[in-house]
Amino acid sequence: MKNLKYYILSLILSLSSSDLLSQSIGVQLDRNQGKIESIYVKKDNIIFKLDSSNSNIENIYVFSYDSLSERFFYDPIYDFRPRRKLQLHNGVNLYIDSYSSIDYAKNYRDNVFSGIVGSVVQIDDIEVEYNKRIGDNRIIGIVGKIKSIDDIPIKYHKNYSENQRGGYMGKIESIDEMNFKFHNNNTYSKLGGYVGKIKEIDGIKFEYNQSYSGNVNKGSVGKISKIGNIKIEYFKNYSSNSASGIVGKFKSITGIDERVILY
Repeated sequence: MKNLKYYILSLILSLSSSDLLSQSIGVQLDRNQGKIESIYVKKDNIIFKLDSSNSNIENIYVFSYDSLSERFFYDPIYDFRPRRKLQLHNGVNLYIDSYSSIDYAKNYRDNVFSGIVGSVVQIDDIEVEYNKRIGDNRIIGIVGKIKSIDDIPIKYHKNYSENQRGGYMGKIESIDEMNFKFHNNNTYSKLGGYVGKIKEIDGIKFEYNQSYSGNVNKGSVGKISKIGNIKIEYFKNYSSNSASGIVGKFKSITGIDERVILY
């Protein structure tokens, strides 16, 4: 009987561990404002932190071991991040435990034209490539943005008409094989105030409170209401809530989605 208990316990821990390992997206949520503050993307031992608009990479964390990246990913606090900090082009911060060599973009013509002279292009064996001022990159607004790091390609939404109307031209389109989609400019998104906000990451859908004629969502229109299978609720515009002054305030988070972590 004791052996059976140990077996069951080991099985539960194993399944739990495999679920954690399958997660590669973390969302920092401002519960009161109902908006996404930042998104974390994990690729092996490297973690990317995107800003609130998902336009830019804010921080890159490079860990010596995958286990250390997992610890930080599940609890991204200051104490767990790598201790040394370097600044890449456009103010992107790169954190790494240690390094022994570094190289910078030289004053070659294309680098001068792209404004990246003096920017970090290699740390030990980690190469950093930036988008040059070629093709439509200037129009898209991605000159100088990171094109790849450590052979992880990063792409941005092109200057197509619907991307421009939706306000997400130049925003992250993909990190390696992980794709980012944004809400287009249409009647519902316009009324709801979520034009250009994140719509989907790697199959995980992001939904926002709609603007209904009954005004039941007053105070929470445009706030994030669903991330995958996770539901975020706010106090509705009912008379009792209105009298209490809590209309639109955060109420609860329910549901579980093993693909994403909510901070």
